[in-house]
Amino acid sequence: MLVFFMAEVMKLIGLLLVFLSLLSLSTAQSPKIISNTTTCPIDLSYVLRLPFNSSSCKNFQAPPKTPQMDTTQIPCCQTLLSLFGIGTAQHLNATTFFQLPNIAASNSCLQNFQSKLTSLALPPNLVSYCFDPSQFVTSPNLCAQIESSQDWVSKLNQTTVLDFACKPDLTDLSSCDACVAAGFKIQQQLIAIDGNSSHSGDCWYFTILYAAGMINSFGPESQGAMSCIFSLSLDVALVGLRKKSYTALVTAVVSATGGLLTVLFLYFLWKKSLGKKRAYSENIRNVSAGGGKNDIELPVLSLRSILAATNNFSEANKLGEGGFGPVYKGILNENLEVAIKRLSKKSGQGYQEFMNELKLIAKLQHNNLVRLLGCCIEKEEMILIYEYMPNRSLDKFLFDPRENTKLDWGKRFHIIEGIAQGVLYIHKHSRLKIIHRDLKASNVLLDEAMNPKISDFGMAKIFEINQTEANTNRVVGTYGYMSPEYARYGHFSEKLDVFSFGVLLLEIVSGRRNFAFYHLEHPLTLAGWVWKLWNEGRGLEVIDASVRETCLPHEALRCIHVALLCVQEDPVDRPTMSSVVHMLANEATSLPLFKEPAFSTHSNYKAICSSSPSSSIFSNNLVTISVPEGR
Repeated sequence: MLVFFMAEVMKLIGLLLVFLSLLSLSTAQSPKIISNTTTCPIDLSYVLRLPFNSSSCKNFQAPPKTPQMDTTQIPCCQTLLSLFGIGTAQHLNATTFFQLPNIAASNSCLQNFQSKLTSLALPPNLVSYCFDPSQFVTSPNLCAQIESSQDWVSKLNQTTVLDFACKPDLTDLSSCDACVAAGFKIQQQLIAIDGNSSHSGDCWYFTILYAAGMINSFGPESQGAMSCIFSLSLDVALVGLRKKSYTALVTAVVSATGGLLTVLFLYFLWKKSLGKKRAYSENIRNVSAGGGKNDIELPVLSLRSILAATNNFSEANKLGEGGFGPVYKGILNENLEVAIKRLSKKSGQGYQEFMNELKLIAKLQHNNLVRLLGCCIEKEEMILIYEYMPNRSLDKFLFDPRENTKLDWGKRFHIIEGIAQGVLYIHKHSRLKIIHRDLKASNVLLDEAMNPKISDFGMAKIFEINQTEANTNRVVGTYGYMSPEYARYGHFSEKLDVFSFGVLLLEIVSGRRNFAFYHLEHPLTLAGWVWKLWNEGRGLEVIDASVRETCLPHEALRCIHVALLCVQEDPVDRPTMSSVVHMLANEATSLPLFKEPAFSTHSNYKAICSSSPSSSIFSNNLVTISVPEGR
């Protein structure tokens, strides 16, 4: 009798399993049906049960929007994008579509999303401020013509590095780093297929959705997916509380009922609503990896991995310190040497400069610009990870008597041309104009082959391509490299970089520091000294004595001539960087005459600074500290 009863129970269980399977299949609507829906196809109930860290969104004060603003750079919006991405990844798994079917469905989902946030006592305007409904609507114009998982497979093949790296439990640090690295490789493949680098943010978002929704064995709500793939910061205290509450609930129900069918019911209830949740042990990262219209398409490293790479920011790993903060040498997985730049709390720069550098360098790809490998924003830390330059910065070779002989004339001219090409690329980049604002020898790094790479874009300035010039109320830069119109009026344009390049060019040719002249008794600046020798027919005496006998005199004199054109008082008289590149590369090009350089004596520089309406707002970076070692 007992055997018969157990057989009947098992049969009932089997029927119940079949019923639940059919029910789950019926709720996963086909793409054809979903394409016509006007309601949200995503179950957003997880928003109420996931213990995400909402501190960045509490008492949120929305800054005024501008046409150039990328709201996904705001910490609260980053958190919400990651949180919404969990549901989008589940939607991808259920429907094969990366995005929502139409604007009506997107609006419905975002309204539902906001209602969930409001019930968590978060402000009612978060979603409308952070997101545009159109950014979540399916379109072939987002990334490599991909709309569905079938498109993904047709573009990238059935199996990719992502399938191996992102499948296991990603709570392990090495596994997480491997998954992020694989994601970055896939993103680059997608960009190459697409052919439009402006889609890189969307390609990165598609990559993390596929990794979490289609590959990871534990699902989008698992600890690994949330903390590693979506970079979602979690509330440790809330995790512990909810875990205890859940355990108590299960124990009480099981004890009270004790029946087999009740246990079975609880099992399926748990599997549906809480089965994908696991205990979370730490607050890992709080930066969105990207998505939608996000311009930041970089691997996001955990603070834990940064601490491991630098031995807890040990002094032995410290390479030096600049206006931004200290720079450390670090070693990531697979013995990859990197330079880790950590924002100092005492720095005259801050969040805006950090985001400038993050946004700009992530998009700038050129042989003569330093490569940004990743970033970390966690626990009030703001960190940038760069490629490591074992040959250190240009100033250490140029101005150290023990090292300057390693820079023969051929290397110096190669470096001059490389810097000019890098600045020209910066000026031509994308739909915006970018001004470096602190172009100097300590911000030019050298790789193993002595190729120059411009670094430190913390104080870069962006303005629209149809603007030729503009003003700022915050004058920042290094003494001696700022053009007169910028130092006096905060007036900036591309000619500001041209002026700085001219000063740097004179330093490379002469082997003399610009500011070294300010410590001498005579009133001349470096430009004034060169101007004086040139007018006296003694231009060759400007050339560094260590290369004077072996250089090509006509080439060196041409560099001096171009430099004097760049440091003229009136920005209208200075050439553009495209003209500079052309004049350096083409000896047959005749060079125009130049006027007396700006700041030819100390007195006229002091006069400008003392009369400047901006003189009281110079930043702490007026006198910077060059990084003394390689980075």
